[in-house]
Amino acid sequence: MSYLPVLLKWLPFGVLGALVAYVVVARPFDWQTVISHITDLPPILWAQLLGTFVLSYGARIGRWSLFTRAVGVAVPWWRNAVIYMAGFGLGLVLNKAGEAMRVLYLRPFGMSYANGVGAFLADRLLDVLVAGLLACLGIALFTGHSGGALMATGACLVVMWILRSSLAREWVRRLPLGRLASYAGEGMQAMSLLLSGRTLWTAGGLSAVVWCVQGSALYLTLVALGAPIEWHVAVAAYAIGLFAAAVVVLPGGLGAAEATIMLLLISKGIDKEAALVAAVLSRSVPQWAGILTGLLCLAVIGKASAQAPKDPEPVQIR
Repeated sequence: MSYLPVLLKWLPFGVLGALVAYVVVARPFDWQTVISHITDLPPILWAQLLGTFVLSYGARIGRWSLFTRAVGVAVPWWRNAVIYMAGFGLGLVLNKAGEAMRVLYLRPFGMSYANGVGAFLADRLLDVLVAGLLACLGIALFTGHSGGALMATGACLVVMWILRSSLAREWVRRLPLGRLASYAGEGMQAMSLLLSGRTLWTAGGLSAVVWCVQGSALYLTLVALGAPIEWHVAVAAYAIGLFAAAVVVLPGGLGAAEATIMLLLISKGIDKEAALVAAVLSRSVPQWAGILTGLLCLAVIGKASAQAPKDPEPVQIR
């Protein structure tokens, strides 16, 4: 019996457990100070954190609308926004698979499965690559090793080129998955067309806005706590935390991102109680605002379904 699958299944929880154990045991907190930090926060900060949610998710919606227009699917802007946000509500239960189910709500507007898969893949790939580029720059900032960061940045760009190549599409089509392999191959073809030309540059710019705005939530929280650091350092720490979250299967990388961000802030001289409050609030407020908005949008979709067009022919990318 091979123990490798079991090891891989429990590895993310082990990583999270090790981080939490280090934080709790090696760096005990003064919880009274933590509570004092939270209660002393100015009311304007909560408005600023919600503002980062609005701006970052607005940029996400703009990127998604760009992709749906690029594949020739005409959806009223408000409806497209509701469908996109509903994916985050589904993601609370189904993780990333929930976000992929947006294509089902776009079928009445003429979205084919292949184009829907392509738009989802393009959306997720740009998120990961731009966050990866910011994380590479952040690692150089925190460690001083710019050479390794440049190599990692080059690797991110190579990965994007490979995933957009015809070789990758052909390899996916040949997988023994029946019709599913065919859908995936067609989706990758749609993705490669979306991630090219002006669409790529516009969507990439919107992706950069997303992560810089969300990193700004960390910066604003530190300023409110009286422990400010440079804006670019806060964005770098946030981006590195995102990649720590990627190894944890819990929704949103629960715990791993916050622990990583906190340790990076401590390394920059921020006291551990302020670092804890900043890491948790800057992540949780925008993230849970997105999830709750997504759940609300799921309810709106059901009531508005009667306004959708009646079974148009799915649009295909040529």
